[in-house]
Amino acid sequence: MSETMKAAVLYAPGDLRYEEVKIPELGENDVLVKVTACGVCGSDIPRVLTKGTYHFPTIPGHEFGGVVTELGEKVRKELLGKKVAVIPLIPCRTCKMCETGQFAQCENYDFLGSRNDGGFAEYTRVPEDNVVIVPEDVEEDAVAFLEPLSVALHVVQNCNVKYGSAVAVYGLGAIGIFIAQWAKVFGAKKVFAIDLDEKKVHIAGEMGFADAICSATEDASEIIKEKTNGLGFDYAFEAAGSGVTFNQAIMGLRSSGILGLVGRPAKSLEIKEETFEKILRGQITVKGTWSFEFVSFPHHAWELSLQALQNGSIKTSPIISHRMSLEKTYEAIRIMAERQEFFYKILIKP
Repeated sequence: MSETMKAAVLYAPGDLRYEEVKIPELGENDVLVKVTACGVCGSDIPRVLTKGTYHFPTIPGHEFGGVVTELGEKVRKELLGKKVAVIPLIPCRTCKMCETGQFAQCENYDFLGSRNDGGFAEYTRVPEDNVVIVPEDVEEDAVAFLEPLSVALHVVQNCNVKYGSAVAVYGLGAIGIFIAQWAKVFGAKKVFAIDLDEKKVHIAGEMGFADAICSATEDASEIIKEKTNGLGFDYAFEAAGSGVTFNQAIMGLRSSGILGLVGRPAKSLEIKEETFEKILRGQITVKGTWSFEFVSFPHHAWELSLQALQNGSIKTSPIISHRMSLEKTYEAIRIMAERQEFFYKILIKP
């Protein structure tokens, strides 16, 4: 095996280089993963172009999976050759939040793709505890979606979506469309899937969302009011990071409704006076959700996501718009940042 590999390496904001680097050395509890696919997340845009990572150089990319090709001394031998998904969050497991299994709130965490090298590379070093074995019948491209799938699952569980409820999802990026699918899995009777992009709304319709609404050409509020007999919805999920949709979501909720926040805003948001009044009078609950969970009890979110992929209740292939080579990673990020063409989910294929 060669001692070097190709990778997309970030040296400074806006300075992402495709180059040859050393294959990472393993610690005794690490595995080497040959990356088969890595998704480009919306958070990778500011990370690569403007804000940077926590140190330089860094290999970005945190939504990925692959095959285990090498083992550290203390790693289980049966992992060799296994197809795996990679959990990018590495909790310290000693802080107060980790003691209660709330790893997403870890005070001293590490993270592949921002604080440590990630998946925009041919190979990545991963702690043994951070791999999830994937059955061979799961498509390798689908494995790269387990991270955003688990994020979306965390959002829906955090808001405790009930069977028979009405749900509205504002913003149909990868997280948004997965939230909409999970809401169906959890038994929501009606799911409104809302976005400004007509193509994304069309894809949502093809995926079975009868109440997919393009808010650029239709009045989503009026349509929802009509289809819920004026009652509105029980749960709203803001997955766009937009002040407009934040206000719309609140105003569309029934009394005692729940708004789940997951979209990250690029600038300050305005909360309108009537929106604030609705939160007060309607006793609306606003819940923030961060990252994903992966405690083993009472369930492992990544294992649940894997099961949903296997049984077909969650679909990923309809939203893949681009498959691009590793050397075109920077181009992929520019496509997303500049909206040069239609994109949904872009996968990097080392």
